[in-house]
Amino acid sequence: MPTILILLTVFNFLALLYLAYLIIIKYRHPSPSPGTKLPLGVIEKVSLLRFNPFKDLGSDQSFILCLLDHSHSGVIITSLHHRNFTRIYAKPIKSGEGDKITLSKEEKSAILNTINR
Repeated sequence: MPTILILLTVFNFLALLYLAYLIIIKYRHPSPSPGTKLPLGVIEKVSLLRFNPFKDLGSDQSFILCLLDHSHSGVIITSLHHRNFTRIYAKPIKSGEGDKITLSKEEKSAILNTINR
């Protein structure tokens, strides 16, 4: 039974990475020349933060993928990995803050790192 859980966790992780790849490919455009205004919704800044939300278990297997446009709006995809489960959350971001949703300190840190890139 633990082998099935491991395989499901690996499959979920790979599916999430593929989904993130598709999002980046669809919305990322080549760098424009200086002074050119980009359309709304174009992903300009991407960052990945790995962390350990469960201090008593494992290492930095959880991560936050932050995708933002020029107005610091976009999405955060958070994966919390535990020995027995993996949870995946997607949260909207507007102007560098959670859009009607509470963000964890790690998510806030990921947004700041993305904005400052």
